Amino acid sequence: MAMIDNKQWQTLARKADRLLESGDWAAAVKYYRQALVANEDVAELYAGLGEALAEGGKLEEAVEAYQAALDRVPEDMESLFALGDLHFELGQDDLALACYSRLASDASEAGEALARMGIVHAGREEYREALDLLEQARKADPDSSFVLNGLAQVYSALGRQEDAQKVLRQALQIDSEDSQILLALGELELDMGHTDVAERLYRQVLELEADLPEVHLALGSLMLSRERTRQALDYYRRFLELEKDPGSEDLKKEVAAVVEGLESELGRGAKK
Repeated sequence: MAMIDNKQWQTLARKADRLLESGDWAAAVKYYRQALVANEDVAELYAGLGEALAEGGKLEEAVEAYQAALDRVPEDMESLFALGDLHFELGQDDLALACYSRLASDASEAGEALARMGIVHAGREEYREALDLLEQARKADPDSSFVLNGLAQVYSALGRQEDAQKVLRQALQIDSEDSQILLALGELELDMGHTDVAERLYRQVLELEADLPEVHLALGSLMLSRERTRQALDYYRRFLELEKDPGSEDLKKEVAAVVEGLESELGRGAKK
C-alpha cells in the first residue's frame, strides 16, 4: 500500500471530523487511522479516533487511542476526562479515579473532576465518600448542573429524596432547559409517586430533545402503568428506533418482547 503524503493528513482529519459529527463512527475511524499514517504525532487525531471508537462501542481500543493522545499532550484535559469515563464504563474504577484525581488538581476542572470521583464511589455504594466529594465539587463549582445532578443521585440513593428534589430544582433555576436535569427530576418524581409531575417533566424533555431514547422508554412505561396501551406502544416503538447503544441490546430485546405482547393484545381487542 502506498504511503499517504504528509500534506494530506489535514484533509483526511477534516473528513474524519465531519463523519464523527454526523455519527458515522466506522467511517470516521477509517479516516482518522489514515490521517495517523501520514502524521502519527498529532494528539487531536488520537483523541478523535478515541471518540469515534468509543461511540462505536469499541471501548478498549478507545482507551488506547486516548492514552496515545495523552502521551503526546499530557495536559489535554478533554482526553483525560474521556479516558477516565471509559475506565469507569469498563468497570476499572481505580484507573478512572486516577484520571479524575489528576484533573481535580486543576482549579478550572476541579468541580467536574471531584463530581466524577464522587459518582465512581457512589457506584461502589461508598456513599459517605461520594457525598463528601460531591459537596466539595459543589463548593468548587456551585453553578454546575452536572455536579448538582450527581449530588441529587447520591441523596436519592441514601433515601433523602426531598434533598435530591431540592438540589435538582436548584439546578433548574440555573438552567430551566437542561434536559438531563429535567429527566433526573422526572425519574425522582416518579419514584416519589408523583406521576403527573413526572409525565410533565418527561414531555418537557421531549420538547427540548425529541430523540432521547431513555425518555421514550420512561414515557412508555408510565403510559403502560396507566393502561394507556396505544400510547405506551408508540413510545416503546420509538425507543427501539432511537436506541443505538451496543450495550443496550438486552434491554431492546426486553422492550421488543413487551411491544410484541401489546400488539397481540390490541389485535385481540380489535377482533372482538
